[in-house]
Amino acid sequence: MSLQYIIDAYNLINHPAFKPANRHAVNIQSALADFISSNRLAGSKNNRVILVFDGYPPSGEDIPSADNLKSMFSNGREADALIRDLVESSPSPGSIIVVSDDKEVRISSRLLQAGVCGVEEFIRGKDSHKDPAGGKRVDEKPDLGFSQMQKINAELKKKWLGEGK
Repeated sequence: MSLQYIIDAYNLINHPAFKPANRHAVNIQSALADFISSNRLAGSKNNRVILVFDGYPPSGEDIPSADNLKSMFSNGREADALIRDLVESSPSPGSIIVVSDDKEVRISSRLLQAGVCGVEEFIRGKDSHKDPAGGKRVDEKPDLGFSQMQKINAELKKKWLGEGK
């Protein structure tokens, strides 16, 4: 089963470990695509990558794309909303891994049944978010539903604040 990575692109670009191999790349989008490809961060060549950027595509510049890599721009809305829409509209969100350090993106992705990993984990542990034995992802999905998490948070809040004594 191939995976689809949806990457919060500026999270990755702004990470200290992002060191483009081609310092003379035409643009930052191409540098990021080259970085992911040359370091084989998406694992198998069968895995697909969608780079999600805030804003509009730069005019007059080539936007990287290949059979397994696509760049998307949020065009006037937040990239976080585009990421959520991509996961939500997927027929198989369980085969998606969202790469972001944004807490809201990670939570909404988990709730939509997608896997998540942080940028550090994606860069550092190329295969740390996949099960080496079976090739399936090992995600951070909670075993609790949203309403159960809310109930536990309310109980913890009462205990922490000393309410209900």
